[in-house]
Amino acid sequence: MAALLLSKAAVQAAQPAPAMAGQHAITGTWAWTLPGTSCTETWQYRADGIRTSSSGAEMLQSRYQIAAVPSLLGFYRLQETVTETNAKPDCAGDLHEVSDQPDVRFIQFSPQRDRFIVCKEESLQACFGPLVRREK
Repeated sequence: MAALLLSKAAVQAAQPAPAMAGQHAITGTWAWTLPGTSCTETWQYRADGIRTSSSGAEMLQSRYQIAAVPSLLGFYRLQETVTETNAKPDCAGDLHEVSDQPDVRFIQFSPQRDRFIVCKEESLQACFGPLVRREK
């Protein structure tokens, strides 16, 4: 029975859930400064499933979905799809385009939920951050 419950929890954690009105820890404004620079990125996750951000010259908007609970490894699956951009470079010099293809990342919060890291996989091998909470 315990294995069945763990299996069900793992499946639920893997499914992205729509943003929940003010209930998910990601809701709010977050910022981080690219190491070795004075360039700061600011991300705002709204409860309606919209993320806006500024990074260098870039202004961007995307739709997002995030898992309601973390995976067994402690990561939340975050899926974002860019819906608007000013097509200018971000702090890293990257350009992001409007696309129907979602970008999947995995985030892990600090125990206080006042910061998080962003990873390419459910691993600490390829991550950046931490993003620090600026406001809820």
